[in-house]
Amino acid sequence: MKLLLTRGRIPFLALLLAATAWLALHAARVGVESNNESLNTHEPGQTESYDRFKAVFGSDEDLLLAVVHPKLLEAEGLGFLAQLTDRIAPLDGVRHVFSLANAQQIVTGAGGAEMAPVSAPPFDAPEFAERLRAALDRNPDFTGLFVAADRRSAGILIEIEDRPGDTQYRAALIDSLRRIMAETGDAPGVELHLTGIAVQKHDVSELIERDRTLLMPIAVVVLGLVLASFFRSLLGVALPLAVTGITVAWTLGCYQLAGLEVNAITALLPPILMVLSLGVSIHLIQGWLDASDAAVDRATRIQEVVRRLVFPCFFCTLTTAIGFGSLVTSNMPAVQQFGVFAALGVVVAFFIGMTLVPVGLTFFEPPSAPLRSAQHRLIRTALEWAARVSVEHPWRVLAIFAGITAISLAGLPRVRNNTDLVRFLKSDAPLHRDTMFIDSHLSGASTLEFVVARRDAAPLVSQDAVQRMAAFEQAVLAHPEVTGVLDILAVLRQLQRGEAGGEELVLPPDERATAYAFDLLQAAPEQGLIRKLVAPDFTAARFSVRVHAVGTAVTAPLAESILQEGHHALGDDYRLDATGAFHRVAEDSNRLVDSQLKSFTSAVVLVFVAIGVLLRSARLTLISFVPNVMPIVWTGGMMGWFEIDLSTGTAMIASSVIGLVVDDTIHYLDHYRHEYRGDARAAIGKTTAEVGAPLLINNVVLVLGFWVGSFGSFKPTIYFSLLSGVTMITALVCDLFVTPASLVLLDRPRRSAA
Repeated sequence: MKLLLTRGRIPFLALLLAATAWLALHAARVGVESNNESLNTHEPGQTESYDRFKAVFGSDEDLLLAVVHPKLLEAEGLGFLAQLTDRIAPLDGVRHVFSLANAQQIVTGAGGAEMAPVSAPPFDAPEFAERLRAALDRNPDFTGLFVAADRRSAGILIEIEDRPGDTQYRAALIDSLRRIMAETGDAPGVELHLTGIAVQKHDVSELIERDRTLLMPIAVVVLGLVLASFFRSLLGVALPLAVTGITVAWTLGCYQLAGLEVNAITALLPPILMVLSLGVSIHLIQGWLDASDAAVDRATRIQEVVRRLVFPCFFCTLTTAIGFGSLVTSNMPAVQQFGVFAALGVVVAFFIGMTLVPVGLTFFEPPSAPLRSAQHRLIRTALEWAARVSVEHPWRVLAIFAGITAISLAGLPRVRNNTDLVRFLKSDAPLHRDTMFIDSHLSGASTLEFVVARRDAAPLVSQDAVQRMAAFEQAVLAHPEVTGVLDILAVLRQLQRGEAGGEELVLPPDERATAYAFDLLQAAPEQGLIRKLVAPDFTAARFSVRVHAVGTAVTAPLAESILQEGHHALGDDYRLDATGAFHRVAEDSNRLVDSQLKSFTSAVVLVFVAIGVLLRSARLTLISFVPNVMPIVWTGGMMGWFEIDLSTGTAMIASSVIGLVVDDTIHYLDHYRHEYRGDARAAIGKTTAEVGAPLLINNVVLVLGFWVGSFGSFKPTIYFSLLSGVTMITALVCDLFVTPASLVLLDRPRRSAA
């Protein structure tokens, strides 16, 4: 250290600058993930099932464009719908487009059932509107998908191609669609609304890019102002921010070198790394400011400060890294990446802080006496009051905090596991508005996909198979969350009506009629829509269940209920599988919460083992447990009472902050251990006075830094930022009240025995 602070200063700074410049170049090249693939958990069975589904039926990530027109079912409205359909069809990435303008119905012809357009041009022919309304009345399956029940809005279903490995064509397609919407949707009374899984992924990517450019500058300004207000000096701002900048550059440079792109979770890394990297700097600078005049020279003064703080700072770094590192147990890649690189950033910040800050301090003249500004006097007065209350009324303090904890425990059962991709966005986001409109006017924008097949792999062409599938369909439609089912049975009903020549939509009545209907399907000239509903060899049938815009708290039990009812309706000879992009989100949400509970448990064990190693006292380790678990319980209770869902972001809070909240306890108890001379009250008073200020400064920086995330675009990350900050505030309060009160009470038996 002596060499580093003297002759080694300039070579060290040169080497540090070169390494930072190289890694910063890589950090600047970090891209944004366009397909949100890292938000999907890697569950082999689920992935294989979804891949089989797409191989047979194609992608389920269809887009739905809602069209509102004041004369929708008249010549002007249908002409507008036809023009939109024709403009969309040739776009790159579009496989098929279905709308009222090109929809086909099955009618009775000279030779039996035959295909006919629902709305045949010319649209200005006499009585066109009446014929169209009559066709829609005859085909109720169109209602909800191609036209609203009130006939004021229509839907255009856009089937997009599935191009594995190509992450750009969908973004280009959605941009093209929105350009068309901007060009055609400005007529009086006309509204256009676009939604779908692919739109969600596209908009999430754009919002991530927006957050990257917004949050970093805000974080720099906030942290700079906080540091300036506390230290009132250039070095108190420049040195911590230098450590922060280097930490972010090194960590994101490694992130890019690992071949990773930013996703909705790791978009929080830069501002959080800025916050996490300040702790060491703050403690070193405050210790340097408070040091006595006994030091012989600058280097010796700095060495004494480093020697006193290196072990508590190291163990704070270790516990914080353990907390974030525990996220690696998650089976969601985005969460794993966040945990690994947050932990890496904490370690980088420790080594940079323990070297750059001491070197930087050698360029400044040390103060002749500790800083005594009015601000610091106010802080010290508040700290003295906290210490006095804790040592004079320990039982009262613990009773108050226990009462708050009891109220929080009562709120924990109210916490709901729920991931809602649409409502995660702010209400003014275009995707949120469009999806809510489509959900209330058409049949909803989300689908649960189910595949029916015989266990013996035989075709589903018998009357018994059709009747069993019809029973399953009726069970699905009985759920209030379900807005409609798209399946091959609707086509069979139309075929039967066309063959029979009547008006009633019924399934083929016998074995012969059923077999004939499937023969007609096999020979149909237009196979586009049919192949989305049934396998070419008829061995598997797709039931696309459209549901309202609901979160996984509703979706997961709904899918499970449908599966149970389906097994009952179909019987043991049939297999029923749930799959699809929306179903994956529901399953991933449940698995994420389970994995976070496991990671939190492992983090707690490892963190308190590390504290035990540092303090080498079972009594002090036990004392450290209560004031650090208590704030996490409070946060969980707050989520329950305020109905904040447990989701992708909020599920990470406990594991992420457990390592942070114990930092205050480590510094407090380590200092107390050295000050204790048989009188807990005296040791508490001195400890609170000497370590309270840097703890307060560090926590204010942490909290405000985390709260910068509240300017983000996603509610889960906003809640993660806000609630993490609240947890750290309450943790500091617990350390200033609960920890001293516990020390006083546990010291009484020792003093009595003595």
